[in-house]
Amino acid sequence: MTEKTALAEGLVVKAVRGLWYVDTGDELVCCSARGKLRSGNMTPLVGDRVILQLLGGGKGSVESILPRRNDFIRPSVANVDMLVILASAVMPVTDPYLLDKMIAIAELKNCEPLICFHKCDEKRDPQLLETYRMAGLAVMETSAVTGEGLEALRQALEGKLCAFTGNSGVGKSSLLNALEPRLMLETGEISDKLGRGRHTTRHVELFRLGCDAMAIDTPGFSAFDGDEISLELKQRLPELFREFRPLIGSCRYPDCRHGKDAGCAVREAMERGTIGQSRYQSYCRLMSELKDLKEWNIRN
Repeated sequence: MTEKTALAEGLVVKAVRGLWYVDTGDELVCCSARGKLRSGNMTPLVGDRVILQLLGGGKGSVESILPRRNDFIRPSVANVDMLVILASAVMPVTDPYLLDKMIAIAELKNCEPLICFHKCDEKRDPQLLETYRMAGLAVMETSAVTGEGLEALRQALEGKLCAFTGNSGVGKSSLLNALEPRLMLETGEISDKLGRGRHTTRHVELFRLGCDAMAIDTPGFSAFDGDEISLELKQRLPELFREFRPLIGSCRYPDCRHGKDAGCAVREAMERGTIGQSRYQSYCRLMSELKDLKEWNIRN
């Protein structure tokens, strides 16, 4: 077999302007995607295992994408074991609804969510922290400045492929630099006028960390878009809020959607304080957003 027809398997580690960089273990190959992938509406994502044709000179072509464990639209990643969702209690303050929406989507994709309250050296939000712990979710506080929580985070990431996501300016790149100083990722200042950060991460890229983990840095965003909205999310939403699960089936009406129905066990638990009020409000807001979704509304 000549070099031009040699096939290899590799891991997509970076996506930039229609090119994919694939680590074969021997070299980093800059690839285009074969026409049949594009015509079949299949796009390689960072985290994908792919078969590529080696064309020589560090160039190649992605021939096929191996079966995925999961995939996300935003961030555009695949085969993620853990979604590290960064939040901040200081500028830019993270909206709990944004967190809850991302957590629900991670649960839908069979991906473990980890909520990381960053910049804890500046301000903490003990009530919100307790809300997520009460929900049975993994939560930690970190600071790239003081180093607080970094060792615990390294242990949580060990052996996993993790994607870091969150709103712009929350400190994803700063945190990755603190975890692995050799990365030297660009970081940006927060705008006092707008209350959000610049998009210093302009593409999706995977890095290998010293704690035997792979971490994907993704561009930040000022608002989570609706690309992940799906009928499956609508149908399964109650179970995607994990603190609701023990109560499903305990409501007065079997088809209770846990809104204003009389005898709703979930709402009653919120009123007793065993389910966080902000989590319940996020559920109701998301359910309202999904209520009119029909099969023909879904994007192809």
